Amino acid sequence: MQLSPATDSQQWTLASVFDSFAALTQWGGEGFSMPLKRQSFLQQLQLPDTQSFVLQDARQQMLAFGQLCDRFERMHLARLLVLPPYRGQRLSSVLISELLAEGLRQWPQRAASLYVFRHNQAALRSYQRLGFTQAPHPGPHRTDLYFMTLNNQASHALAATVATASQGIN
Repeated sequence: MQLSPATDSQQWTLASVFDSFAALTQWGGEGFSMPLKRQSFLQQLQLPDTQSFVLQDARQQMLAFGQLCDRFERMHLARLLVLPPYRGQRLSSVLISELLAEGLRQWPQRAASLYVFRHNQAALRSYQRLGFTQAPHPGPHRTDLYFMTLNNQASHALAATVATASQGIN
């Protein structure tokens, strides 16, 4: 598997995953509108200091999407999504490890962070399994979200071990 910068076409493909405004805003946050229009959807994804990536298999099939941001003096992971046909294969672990590896190339001394909705128990368990722990919110507190962090040393270890393991998954 390989992490690559996301193209506009790949990003627009994500729009087909969302069947409701609630699902879209839960994943992407505020600023999106329905019905989805290509130009506005792509503009909303391209936030300042944010890079979009896709995880692809050996045949260049897009499996997952995630963003890497410069936020909170951390490498912040955002808008993580494993496409529906590929869920249940622990690809979120591969996606996160690959994003961490990319982030550590840019910010080798930083810890990682992400947000997760409290009701998204599957994602919460996945992030905890990878070593993320709940931390105080860096900004205004939201009762519907957990802010989670992974220290720099654990980020390096996860990037090395899971990324290496992903080489054998195709």
